[in-house]
Amino acid sequence: MAELDIRQSESNIYSNVEDSESLPLFVRYTSDDAKFHDKDATISFEDTIAQLSGTHTCYLIHRRQKGRNKIYEELAIKFDEIPFCMTAQLARDEYTLRAPHFTVKNMVLPEEKDQFIVRKCEVRFVDLYEDSFKLINGAGPYWVGHVQEICQFMKDCFSLPIPPIEIQIEEDKEMWQAYLDGLNALLENKRDLIKIQHVSKQKGGLLKLDFDMDSYAQNLNNAIADELKGKCETEANVSINDGECLITFDSYQSIPEDTIESIKTIGRDYCYQADSEPTNTVSGKISIISDSEELAGIISSIDAELKGFGVNLQKDESGEFILTSDKDIVYLQKIVDTHHKGVAEVVCTTKLIMPLIPSPDSVDRNSFSDDLPEDAQVIQHGKHFVVTSKRPLDTELSIFKKLRFASCMISVAPKQIDTHIEIEGSNIKNNAYTWIVNNPSELSKLGRLFNLVRKNYSNQYVNSTYHYAFAPQIEKSVLAELKLNNYGKASLSIDVPRSCVIFSPKSQEDYSTLKEDIFTQLDEAICAEAPVYQPTAKIEFLCENEEYRRSVFEKVNVALADKRGNFTTNRLSKDTKELKFAFNFEDIDERDSIETIIEETLASIHGIKILYDGNNKKGITQWSLSEDLSLLQELDRKLQSDFRNENVNLINGSGYDKLSEVDEEELAHSQYSKENIIRRRRRQFLQRNSLSIGNCVRRTRDYAIIEPSEDILELVSSKELKIVAGDYIQFPAMGETMELMRQSRAMNRILKPESKYNHRPINPNLPNFIFDPKYAGETVIDLNAAMEDIRSHKIGNLNDRQLEAVTKSVLAKDLALIQGPPGTGKTTVIAEIIWQEIRKNPDCRILLTSQTNLAVDNALERLQGQAGIRPVRIGKPDKLEPEGRRFSLPVMDSWAQDSKNSDDNATRIWIDRIVKKISNDPKYSSAISSWKNELEAKDKHSRTEFSRLYRSNVNLVAATCSICGSRDFMESYSDMFGGSERSDMFFDVVIMDEASKATPLEMAVPLVLGKKIIVIGDHKQLPPMMDENTIDSALEKIGKKDIAEKLQKAESQFKRLFEAAAKVRKTIVATLDTQYRMHEQIMNTIKQFYQEELAATGGLKCGITETMDIPDLSNKGSRWHGITLNPIIEPSTHAVWIDVHTPETYLNPGYKNEGELKAIDLVLKALQQADGYSEFVNAQQKPEDKEIGIITFYSAQSREIKKKYKGKNYRMDVVDRFQGMERNIIIVSTVRSNPKNNIGFAKEIERINVAFSRARRLLIVVGNKRQFESNSNYAASIANMETVSFEQLKDAVR
Repeated sequence: MAELDIRQSESNIYSNVEDSESLPLFVRYTSDDAKFHDKDATISFEDTIAQLSGTHTCYLIHRRQKGRNKIYEELAIKFDEIPFCMTAQLARDEYTLRAPHFTVKNMVLPEEKDQFIVRKCEVRFVDLYEDSFKLINGAGPYWVGHVQEICQFMKDCFSLPIPPIEIQIEEDKEMWQAYLDGLNALLENKRDLIKIQHVSKQKGGLLKLDFDMDSYAQNLNNAIADELKGKCETEANVSINDGECLITFDSYQSIPEDTIESIKTIGRDYCYQADSEPTNTVSGKISIISDSEELAGIISSIDAELKGFGVNLQKDESGEFILTSDKDIVYLQKIVDTHHKGVAEVVCTTKLIMPLIPSPDSVDRNSFSDDLPEDAQVIQHGKHFVVTSKRPLDTELSIFKKLRFASCMISVAPKQIDTHIEIEGSNIKNNAYTWIVNNPSELSKLGRLFNLVRKNYSNQYVNSTYHYAFAPQIEKSVLAELKLNNYGKASLSIDVPRSCVIFSPKSQEDYSTLKEDIFTQLDEAICAEAPVYQPTAKIEFLCENEEYRRSVFEKVNVALADKRGNFTTNRLSKDTKELKFAFNFEDIDERDSIETIIEETLASIHGIKILYDGNNKKGITQWSLSEDLSLLQELDRKLQSDFRNENVNLINGSGYDKLSEVDEEELAHSQYSKENIIRRRRRQFLQRNSLSIGNCVRRTRDYAIIEPSEDILELVSSKELKIVAGDYIQFPAMGETMELMRQSRAMNRILKPESKYNHRPINPNLPNFIFDPKYAGETVIDLNAAMEDIRSHKIGNLNDRQLEAVTKSVLAKDLALIQGPPGTGKTTVIAEIIWQEIRKNPDCRILLTSQTNLAVDNALERLQGQAGIRPVRIGKPDKLEPEGRRFSLPVMDSWAQDSKNSDDNATRIWIDRIVKKISNDPKYSSAISSWKNELEAKDKHSRTEFSRLYRSNVNLVAATCSICGSRDFMESYSDMFGGSERSDMFFDVVIMDEASKATPLEMAVPLVLGKKIIVIGDHKQLPPMMDENTIDSALEKIGKKDIAEKLQKAESQFKRLFEAAAKVRKTIVATLDTQYRMHEQIMNTIKQFYQEELAATGGLKCGITETMDIPDLSNKGSRWHGITLNPIIEPSTHAVWIDVHTPETYLNPGYKNEGELKAIDLVLKALQQADGYSEFVNAQQKPEDKEIGIITFYSAQSREIKKKYKGKNYRMDVVDRFQGMERNIIIVSTVRSNPKNNIGFAKEIERINVAFSRARRLLIVVGNKRQFESNSNYAASIANMETVSFEQLKDAVR
C-alpha cells in the first residue's frame, strides 16, 4: 500500500523511555482512516495525530460500537486534559490498537472507579501493516521482554465493565441517527421530479429552466397514489383538473387517520388544501319496473304459469289474450296478483262491434241517384251500392250525403299497356293501372291519376273507369238520439260516424243484458245482428301510467322522510320513471343501517326496484383537495428564499420516459406488477443517473434559475452535455418538506458537530450533554443562598420544589431538567425562570418553545403585564390562542397601521401600562400632561414608534418546535436582533416545555440555538407522538427495518436524560411535587405513578386541600362542582367508575364498545338532569370550562363519539391528543372488555396517567371494572373511585 505523506518517520516508532513507566500504546491506521476523518473534520487527521502523539496520562474506558453488520469492542481514550477523545479497536496481535476515530470533546469519566483504567502511555500512530516485532523493538529494552504485560493490559481494558451510561449513549445516538437516516430517506423520496419545458441562457452563465406544469401536477398525483398504496383494499384513482385534486375509490374504503393526515401534508406541500374529510357515498335509483326486456319477461312468465293451469290461450299481434271463456280471466288475475302485484294488472279488453244498417225498405234509391251524371250506373252489390262512372264524381252530389262512402277503385287503361312502365301507387290489373282510395278527402284528386297515365302514354288513347262503393246509413239524427239514450254507460257506446254499437262487457252474462237492452231501443228501420261473444283480456303495466308513477314516488318519499338528512340527492326524473338518490355515511354500520331502512321501507311498495350505481351497494369513497391561494402565495415567498443554494439534479428525459415501456414477456416472467416494475426501474435509474448540475439561484413554481458548476459549464460549452426540453430536474420537495430539511440540518449539527459542512451548535458542548448529562456543566454556587435570593425577588407564588427547580435552572451552565407531573405548575415555573434570567441578565435572549401552540401560549399568559419581559410570539396568528396572538408581530404591526385592527396586542398593553404609571402629582402635570394625552390618544405616530421600540427591545421569543428555524422565524429574528444568516442566530436560554412528547427531530431545531437548555417534561406521561409510519417506511426502504421497529417503542429523550442526570448530575434535575389542578380524589387515582421519584417528600401532594371543597364556583382554588344525582354523583364525589361489561368489537384497525357508548350517553343525560349542573355551567367564564371532555384510548371509539355528538359542546379525542389539555369534567371510555382480560396498550401507565389527570372537578371512567382491576395500576386508581353499575346509572336517568 502506498505510504501517505502524513506518516511519522520511521525513527519515531522508537521510544526514548527506557523503563516500564510509560506503556507503549501503538495505534495502527490506514489511508482510508485518514480520508474518512478528513471528509468531515475541521482539524485534519495529520494535525490530530501530531497533537496526540507522545506521552500522556490516558484514561481508558471499554465500549461497544454497533457497526453495519456486527458489534465492535473498542476502547475510548481520554488524553490528559486535551479536548480530544479517541476510540479504537484491538488489533490482531492483541497488543496494538487499530481504526482510530477522533471526537473533539473533553471526555468525562464514569463515577465508578472500576469502570476505567488510568495509565501513562507513550502514544504512537503507525501504519496498519507495520511489523509488530519492529514496533516492540522500538519501544525500549524493557518492553522487548514484556510484551505479555502489554497484552495483559489490553485484556484488562477490554474486560472492564461497560458503564451503563455508555450503553445508553450509544443507544440514544443510534436512535437519533435512525431518525436522521429515516428523515434523509424521506427527503430523498420526496424530491420533486419536474419536467423541463424550455431552457434559456441568462447573464453570468446562469440557466433558466421553465417547468412543464403538467409534470408538477403528476408529482402530486404520484405522491398521493404512493401514500395510499397498500393502505386501502382497492386502488385509488387520483385526478387533477383546474385546481382540484379528486381522490376516488370504486368501493367504500376506511382510510386510516394517519394516511389522511399524510395526504393533507402532501396536499399542503403542493398548495392544495383538503376541503373536508373523505366522503363515503352510496348512489343509485329507485325505479318503476318499466324496462322492455323485463316487461317481456313478465309476460313470458305469465304464459308459463297459464300452462301450469292447463290453459293454452291464443294471443293476437298486440299481445291481447283471446279467451275461450270468462273462466280464463280468473286464471290470469290470480297469476298477476300473486307474482306481479303493483307491476301489472289484468284488464278485460272484450270489445264487440255490432253494425247498424238501415232496413232494405227504408232505403230510397231515387233520393241519391237523381243528380248523378247521365253516364253513371248504379247497381246494388250486397249491402253496398256501386256507382260506375267514366269521370270522377263531384263530392257535392247528394249521394255523398245520403250514403256513407266506403271506397273507390280507379282503373285507367291505355290502348296498349307497357308493363315496364310503372306509375306511382298503381297496380297493373287486366291491362289497366288501378288504384284503391278509401279516404274521402282524397276523392277530389282522382283526376290526377288519369293525367299520370296519359303523360306516359301520350301517343295512345287512354280510357278511365271509376267504381264508387257506398253503404246505406242510418240518419245521423237517429243515431245521435240513440247515443244520447245510452250516454255514460261504461260497457256500451254508440259510434255515430261508424253507425255501430260497441259492447265492452265484463262477462257473457253482462253481454246478454247489454244486447237485450239495446235491441229494445232499435225500431224497424234499423237492422242489426249481434256478434258472437268472444272475450279478450290484456296485461297492462302500471309503469305506463304517469299518475300512478307519481303516486308511487310520493309513497317512497314519505317512507324515507326520517332519513332525509342523510340524502344528498333525491331527484325525480322528468318522465317520472325513476327517483335518483345518493346518501353519505361515515362507516359500514351507518351505511348498512340506511340501506336496510330503504330496502325494508320499499318492500311494502310494489312495482319498484332499487338499482345501485355500478351494482355497488358498498358505496364509493371520494375526497377532494383544492388549490389554496394563500398557500400558493406563501409558497412563492418561501421558494424564493428556501431553495437558494439547494442542489439540483438533472435526469435524462428520454431515458427516464422509456422506463414506462414494459413488454408482455418481461411482465409474464416477473413477480411484480407492471406498476411495481416501473417504480423499481425509476428508483434505480434516479439513483444511478442523477447528475448534479449546480445550485438554485431563484425558484418559483413555474421556473428555476440555476447556477451551473464549473464542470457542468465545461460540459455544456463543449456540447458533451445538452439540457433540453423533456429532461427532468430534481429538487427537494416543496412545502412542509422544507421543515424536514431544517430538522435534518439541526440533527446533523448535533450528531456530526466536527463536520466542516455543519455549523456547530451554539453551545459546542450540546452534542455531548444531550446524550450524557455528566458532560453538562456542574453548578458550583451555593444552592441555598441562590434560592433565598430568588425567593426574595420572585414574581409568583412558588412552593419549595418549584423554587428549587427555578434556582437549579437559573444556575445551570449547560442543561437543566425539570419533571412536572400533571397540574404541578410547570407554567408557573417557566414564567419564573424567564423573569429570573432577565433579572440576572437584562440583555439576554430567551427562546420558549414546545411541541404545541397551547403550551407556549399558556406560559405567555402568565407573563402578561410583567415589567421587563417583552415577548414576541412567532407563528401564524390565526393558529394561536388569544394569549399568544397579542404578542404576534403581524398583529402588532396591523394595529400600528390602523387602531381598529387587533386592539388586543402587546404594544397597546405596554402603552397602557406606562400611562397607569405616569404620576398624577399636579406639580408634574405641566411637564407630562401633553405626553400622557398623546399616549392615551394612541395616534398613528405613537403606535408606530412604540411598536418599533417594542420590537427592538424583545427579550423573549416564543414559538413551537416546528416553527423554530423556519424562514418566518429567521426573518423575525433578524428584524429584532439583526444578523442575516442562520449561523448568526442564538439564544442565551432555550426553554423547551412538553419535552417528553417531542421527538429528536422536533427537539433538534431549537436545541442547536441555545447556550443553555432548560428542558421541562414528564416521562410518566405519553411519549412522542408523530407520524412514525412515515419515518418507519423510509427506514425500511433503506434496509433498516429493525431500527424502524425500535422507533415505535422508543422512550422519550427527556426520560433517558432525566433518569441519567438524576444519578450523575443531581444539581441540574428537579421534580415538582405539588399539583394544583385537580381535586385530591382525582389526584389519588394517579398518585402511585410518582411514588418513587417523590418518595423523599411523601409522594405527589395536593396544593389546594384547604380550598378544594369550598362550595363556591367562583373561588379559584375550589374544585367543588355542586352536582347531585343520586346515587351516581354528589357534590363530594369527584372520581367515579361506571361498571360496564359489554364486550368490545374489533374493527381492524382499533376497537369500539357499544355498551360504553350507551353509558356515555346516559352519563351526559344524567349530568344535564342533575341538580346544580346548569348552575355549574353558567358559573364558568371561559368556553372551555363549560365543555365536557370525552377521552378514549382507541381512535375507532373516538370516531363513534365524534359522530354521535358532532356540533355539541364537548371536547372529544383520543388520550394521546388530549395531553396538555384539561377540563372541569372528563369522561374516559376504556373500551377493552374481553374474556382474556387483555387491555392492550391501555395498560401503559403513561396513558392511564394522562387520561385520569385531565379532570379538575369530576372524573368519570366508563369500563369493565373486573377486567381493569386485574392490572395493579388500575386497581390502585379504582380504589380511589366510587363505583356505579350500569343498571344504577340507567335507573337514575329519567
